[in-house]
Amino acid sequence: MTIVSVAKILIVDDDPDCVELLSFHLLHKGHAVIGAKDGPEALERAARERPELILLDLRMPLVDGIRIIEILRDNELTANTPIVLISAADKEWVERRLPEDPLVRFLEKPLDFPKLNEFLAELLPASRA
Repeated sequence: MTIVSVAKILIVDDDPDCVELLSFHLLHKGHAVIGAKDGPEALERAARERPELILLDLRMPLVDGIRIIEILRDNELTANTPIVLISAADKEWVERRLPEDPLVRFLEKPLDFPKLNEFLAELLPASRA
């Protein structure tokens, strides 16, 4: 029998409907969820809560998702945290802006939950996906 541990996942999005939808999906899979509505709150929560994965919207007020990734990577507490960047923006445009980082994935909106599940399996330790 395999025992699945709960992963702590930070959802960063200024759209409460998107946060609710992602939260429902992740909670249903047994994960713990933390929310943040903008970049500054995301950076503070990521450093304090130390999530095992971050779901991050690209377009938000104050600080965009690409800049948040750069800041997270410069902080030793969050430098190795896997990130799934989420956006309705053109995939090729986003991928050109993304840093080359084996711990970053891009998920298009509307949300593709089977693809999200693939990313969870790739980025979280096997016992926590």
